[in-house]
Amino acid sequence: MNKTFRILEIIWLAMGCIGVLMCAANIVQQDTRTSIFFLIFTFACGMMYAVRRRQRIKFEAAEQKQKEQKK
Repeated sequence: MNKTFRILEIIWLAMGCIGVLMCAANIVQQDTRTSIFFLIFTFACGMMYAVRRRQRIKFEAAEQKQKEQKK
């Protein structure tokens, strides 16, 4: 389960990076007004990355606590 959380975290981070690149490309090719949608997408990806990261850290802490209790 820990691998799943880590993979989802990396996917959201990669999507955020792609959003930044698309925003930069859109600013260069077109106007800045249309790039706002890519910034919103990047912000949403960043928020999901933060949520997934916090979820993974809490899961790891609970898993570690559970292992200590079994000893």
